Amino acid sequence: MEIWNFTNLMMFCLFNHVENEESLLIISTCNVNFFGRGERDYVEKMGARARRAGILDTLRVEKSVRTESLAERFNVSAMTIHRDLAELEASGKLSRVWGGARSVDSDFIERDVAIRRTTNKEIKTALAKEVRSLVEPGEIIALDDSTTAEACLRSLLETKPAGVITHSLHIMQEVSKVAPEVTLTGVGGRYVAATDSFLGNSSVRALKSLNATVSIVSTTCITKAGLCHPDEDAAVTKTAFLELGARRILVSDSSKFANSGMHFVAKLTDFDHIVMDMNTTEEQRQQLESSGAQLHWVETPKPEPTVPTPFLLS
Repeated sequence: MEIWNFTNLMMFCLFNHVENEESLLIISTCNVNFFGRGERDYVEKMGARARRAGILDTLRVEKSVRTESLAERFNVSAMTIHRDLAELEASGKLSRVWGGARSVDSDFIERDVAIRRTTNKEIKTALAKEVRSLVEPGEIIALDDSTTAEACLRSLLETKPAGVITHSLHIMQEVSKVAPEVTLTGVGGRYVAATDSFLGNSSVRALKSLNATVSIVSTTCITKAGLCHPDEDAAVTKTAFLELGARRILVSDSSKFANSGMHFVAKLTDFDHIVMDMNTTEEQRQQLESSGAQLHWVETPKPEPTVPTPFLLS
């Protein structure tokens, strides 16, 4: 894959008469996306953190990588990649080998979704009650695979929905067990044990023929650009689920402001409602208020930090 730097991009725009800055083709470290000005600034500022997240994304799929191929992929020197690999090995996220690196045992990663289901559980329950008040009986509900959305499921089923659409295996199993009368549409694709869900382009294609009255999603991180995620497949799938709903609800605890992710999901202005605990800074509160969404503040204890790896969802 060819990697374009900023100079290449400007030359392309000049010779192809690209005049609308909001439509510039921005090239991230290893992916091509149509980004607006805010998302562009976010990608440019991520630097080493984004690159290292990308390295781990690559290892998740390929299991082993060579230094030279990573340097070419991310358009940096081999020495920069050596420093990245050393940093990632020091934090236990990979193992360096001659000429590159390999993935480490995935025991912790596979347990992660179970760990996240018990993290900030009280807060998720409180947020779920507020989400329940925003849903009418007989709706078609699209739920992403976040553990926050999972926490909303039982109360949402009390509204007697006409249907539930999800790519979360856990939610599929719960609906079929406790509410078999509800029409359940499970979206397949590549199953990822770390998230207990189906992710990627196959899932996105399956969603194109579906429709919902309301989408309910959570997020791994909230930045000035909006919602982002450290994993590309998770990001594109979450975006597709958001777009299903005629109404869109973001439900998240305030710890997600402290996290980072390389892949853009959505702007805060894409949401009709945002449900969050009150443990935000003034700057964070102003950012949410400027989205134009209806804000629903829930009084809860301060959430525990939820710093993600590239394998984590909210």
